Amino acid sequence: MTSTAGMKRPKDQVRAAYYDQLGVAFGKKVRARIHWIVREAKGEDILDVGCSGGLVPILLGREGKRVTGIDVSPEAIAEATSALKEEAASVQSVVMFSETNIMSFSANRQFDTVLMTEVLEHIGEPERVIQQAYTLVKPGGRLVVTVPFGVNDYADHKRTYYLKRLIEQLTPYGTIEKIERFDKWLGVTLVVQEHVQPGRMLSAEEVDWLEESFEFVERMHLAEVVRLKQVNKRLEQKTQHVAEIELRIVEQSNEQVKLEQQVSEINQQLEQLAQQYTLVLKRYEEALVSNMEVLEANEAWKSKYRSLANSKLGKVIVRYWKFRRKLSRRLARRR
Repeated sequence: MTSTAGMKRPKDQVRAAYYDQLGVAFGKKVRARIHWIVREAKGEDILDVGCSGGLVPILLGREGKRVTGIDVSPEAIAEATSALKEEAASVQSVVMFSETNIMSFSANRQFDTVLMTEVLEHIGEPERVIQQAYTLVKPGGRLVVTVPFGVNDYADHKRTYYLKRLIEQLTPYGTIEKIERFDKWLGVTLVVQEHVQPGRMLSAEEVDWLEESFEFVERMHLAEVVRLKQVNKRLEQKTQHVAEIELRIVEQSNEQVKLEQQVSEINQQLEQLAQQYTLVLKRYEEALVSNMEVLEANEAWKSKYRSLANSKLGKVIVRYWKFRRKLSRRLARRR
């Protein structure tokens, strides 16, 4: 499923996609391609070039086929080996993985089917790799190839494939038996033959197929453009809404600052009033104490007066002043 180039590659996600871990819709597309590859792997002895995480060899091993998976990536082989350990003993006995480049791979036999899925787009000189794969296929056996269909500009992709170039590269080694398109992938099955005339023109049926595929992919891209525009519009609306919320937050923050300033001023005024009130209370307390002393003094004089008035001398004096008042009133009436 991945390149045989020697550069370090990102982790392959085919297994995750196959089991819907990258979304149900994408998983359905990936399974359609993987299952086509499995169906096209005829015979009992299969070689998977660029096996990546080992998904296809394990699926074929579950059907009892003897499968060798090779890949130049040690991480890919480690992942494939780990996945194989989780399989039944019957699967482990017929599947093996090897960290090997196809150009240096040697076997003491030829294979019924050689798979090269998502390999050629990573190769600078794919003709050499196809020639090497051809030598590993039994006469009458199959070479099954898949590549991304059309523009697919990943960092480690070295070429774009439509139909004509792939047919030109494969037909010197046999007869094209089947051409399929799976969403954005192209699949070709070649029956290996000797003494095939190089070069081949596209048939009218293949041209029709290609034009229909172009229309399908173009409409798919146009639909994606429309979807992205809708997403962008929703994002703009959300951005505007967020901006309005942020503006309200700023306004509320400014209002809060003003309120905090007012509260601070009121607290200062209350503190001043409290200080003034404390001072008034202190003065009132002092005055109250002073008045209490005066009242206590008056009470002492009243007591002394009552004691004097009740004495014999006091009674005489009181009668005397009463007499004087009566006499003064009589004289005043006579006048």
